Amino acid sequence: MPTLLIALRNLFGERGRLIITISGVTFAVVLIIILQALYQGWSFKTGEYIRAQDADLWVGQAGSRDMFHSISLLPAPARNTIAGINGVSEVTPFVVKRVAFHVNDKDRVVYLVRYDGANSTGPVRVVEGKSVPRSGEIIVDRIFANNSQVGIGDTLELADERFTIVGLSSGGDLVTLSFAFISGADADRLFQLPNLVNYFLVKLQPGADPAMTARSIESTVKNSDVFEQAEFIHVNAEFIRESFLPIILVLVLIGVATGIAVIGLTIFTSTIEKSREYGVLKAIGATGGQLNRIVAVQSLTSGLLGYIVGVAVAVALGVIIGKFVPEFVVRFRLIDFVWIFSVAVVMALLASLIPTRRLASINPADVFKA
Repeated sequence: MPTLLIALRNLFGERGRLIITISGVTFAVVLIIILQALYQGWSFKTGEYIRAQDADLWVGQAGSRDMFHSISLLPAPARNTIAGINGVSEVTPFVVKRVAFHVNDKDRVVYLVRYDGANSTGPVRVVEGKSVPRSGEIIVDRIFANNSQVGIGDTLELADERFTIVGLSSGGDLVTLSFAFISGADADRLFQLPNLVNYFLVKLQPGADPAMTARSIESTVKNSDVFEQAEFIHVNAEFIRESFLPIILVLVLIGVATGIAVIGLTIFTSTIEKSREYGVLKAIGATGGQLNRIVAVQSLTSGLLGYIVGVAVAVALGVIIGKFVPEFVVRFRLIDFVWIFSVAVVMALLASLIPTRRLASINPADVFKA
């Protein structure tokens, strides 16, 4: 208890220094939490459209890596072949093409989906306007509309054809691009892929084994790969992990280094200023271990306070910025708060090692010199 009291007295007795320490730790914690939340938010958003589809299996061309970075083309008649496989309840063709609309002097990339309203490949949610486009009409994501400064009634031009925006959707934004939807007749004319589809969405009968059915499809439909829904979501979010995770790891390490430096240097300065006091404690019998525990308690308390403030600031920033910048998609998870708390504790313990050499070099005899 005396060790704890001495540590807290030293820490809270210098409020200005304490505020500086907590601010530094808060910055590090906010940086780590926001980066992790952005990573999780973007990963979740990348798979949101796929997750919303009523499918147990996705059938694509063999070797196609994912929907966004590879080409998958299958013969349309394969739909009947798949439908006849034991365990299959429903098969839906999925046709999509990456295109760019030139809007307000900028190119806006979208994945244009063939949608007639009679299948499950439409928008995740329609928030305004029509839910099914007719010929000459298009449904776009509301974030696309916001960034492009367009709305219902405006027109988009593609290949010398004009499409009137009749609906706004949500859940189809992928940060750097989004999904849009046009009628089957328009898609057939624009895409020029007769008797070809990109994927088949397969719904299974109750009790059917997904893995067994997938193997049956691959052995029946030539040149095909079959993904279970969760696996397809995973592989399509992989480019987020490959593109952003290394950057995030570097920035997290910078945040941790910042926290260690701020706590360690602040407590080191305090230790130097209180050398005489530590010398007195040594003179009356305090061991090196007890002095190190005083410093460790100060570090852990600073880390804990910085973590608490950092969590509050990070959540507030996520909510506020998200309202003004739709692309700022954050997803806070309890497990992330737990491991970031562990990082804060390790950060504080490592910082407490910085003043230990100074403590060891303090000579009790110096206390009694004139």
